[in-house]
Amino acid sequence: MPAATPPSRLQSRAYSELRRLIVSGEFPPGTFLSERQLAQQLEMSKTPVHVALERLEAEGFVSISAQQGIVVRGMSVEDIVDHYELREAVECWTVRRLAGRLSEPQQKLLQENIDQQQVALRDDDLSALMRLDGEMHCLLCSFLGNREIMTMMERLQDKILQVIIRVNHTDRTRPTESVAEHVQIVAAVLAGDGAHAADLMAEHLEAGKRRILNPSRFPAS
Repeated sequence: MPAATPPSRLQSRAYSELRRLIVSGEFPPGTFLSERQLAQQLEMSKTPVHVALERLEAEGFVSISAQQGIVVRGMSVEDIVDHYELREAVECWTVRRLAGRLSEPQQKLLQENIDQQQVALRDDDLSALMRLDGEMHCLLCSFLGNREIMTMMERLQDKILQVIIRVNHTDRTRPTESVAEHVQIVAAVLAGDGAHAADLMAEHLEAGKRRILNPSRFPAS
């Protein structure tokens, strides 16, 4: 079976930029997209944009149909539950496995991230805080050296970020709680208490899921 053709530089740039616009909320869920307008905005032809959109559709960021055209997808309740169940399985196992086994450089990276989160929280810099939050979770997974887990984590982080941005702007207590939970998780990992770290991670993810699934955001139909 022939190897898949790698994306061209323009295709990669179109994909990265469109994914950034969706994840950042600049193209919120429900936005209708036009290949022609996107090509003009990115200053390239429609072909790399078309390829990028097909890739984003496969990853669940957009829907493409003959009836509706191209629409940015939001996350349904079912999507969010699936997301958190998968993350809990992976991240609880990860911290349990890593506890007490990190090298000094790895410990330093984690502590620096926590310190930066606390600075961002003090400065009320939500953008930096959300970036650092995602980095901490991905850092932990990266220490395993498992590329499949890292690829999965990066995709999951980007998809849920669309929702977390809305939550953090409407519920200003969650960032403070989240940073405190991160501090406890990292402390347990560094102390070598894998069982406690896994329990703390499960509670942390459950708390985030509860805030996102607040009935005010997903009212019963």
